[in-house]
Amino acid sequence: MRWVKLSAFLSLWAFFFGLVALVHLWISVLRLPNRWKIISRLTRSFTLLLRTILNVKVTVIGDEGQLERGGYVIISNHVSYLDGFVLGSLFPVLFVSKKEVKSWPGIGPWTTICGTVFIDRQHKDKISLLVEEIKQKLKQEANILLFPEGTSTNGERMLPFQTAPLAAPLRNRSIIVPVTLAYTKIEEEPVSVANRDLIYWYGDMDFITHFWRLLSVRSVEAMVTIQPKIECFRYDDNSAGRKKLAEDCYNRVLGRVIKRDSTQEEGEESTDENSPTLLSS
Repeated sequence: MRWVKLSAFLSLWAFFFGLVALVHLWISVLRLPNRWKIISRLTRSFTLLLRTILNVKVTVIGDEGQLERGGYVIISNHVSYLDGFVLGSLFPVLFVSKKEVKSWPGIGPWTTICGTVFIDRQHKDKISLLVEEIKQKLKQEANILLFPEGTSTNGERMLPFQTAPLAAPLRNRSIIVPVTLAYTKIEEEPVSVANRDLIYWYGDMDFITHFWRLLSVRSVEAMVTIQPKIECFRYDDNSAGRKKLAEDCYNRVLGRVIKRDSTQEEGEESTDENSPTLLSS
C-alpha cells in the first residue's frame, strides 16, 4: 500500500508541476490579471488529491465560503507538514515558508512555481520585501496561509506567535481569518501521545522516514474550526500593535474570543466551550 500511495504522489506531483508551468505561460501570453488567484485554486485541487490519497477526512466548523473570494490572511496552529495538505485542500491559498525550503530538491521548485512566500529569518531587515510581496499577492485576491508559531510542535501546547510574519497583514490592513486545526482520530483511534507521531512532525524528526511511515496510515480524521476574523486596521503599526495583534491571533486560534456583556468586565476573555483541543486525549 505504501508503494501505491508513493507512486500516486509522485505521478500527481509531476502532472501538476507541468500543469502549473503551462498555466503560468498561458497567463503571461494572455496577460491575465490575478495570476496568483488562479494558481492558488490549482494548488487547492492538488492538495485535495494529496489529501484523498492519504485518506484524511476533514470536518469544517464555520463559514469556509467566505474565503472563496480571496484576499485574506489565514493563520493556524502547526503540528505537521500534513497541515498544509489539510488547509490547502479547503481554501485556495499561497503558502509562507522558511527560505531554506526553496533550495530543497524537488520541493523547492514546486513551492516556488506555486507562489510560496519565503521568509528569511536570518535577515529581519528584509521584512519590508516580505510585506510588499504579500501585499501584491493579496491584491490579486489570493489568500495567504501563515503558521505564526514559526515551527511545528507536538500539539501539547501552542507556541507564542511570532510578530514578524504578522507585520505584513498589519501594514496591509488585511483581514486575518484564524483557524484551529485539530487531528481527532488516526485509524479510528483518538489521537493521543501514543499514536500522534504517526502524523505529527516536529523537532528533529527526519522528513523522509516520517513520510514513509505516514504512507502506512490507513485513515486520519481532522477538524478545522474557522474562528471570528480579525481586522488589522484596528491595530497600530508599531511594536506594541504587532504584539497585541499576535496575542489576539493566538487567543482566537485557541478559541478564546473577547466577549463583553453584563456579567463580564470589559476586556475579559471568554473561552468557547465548543472549540477543539489541539491534542485529543
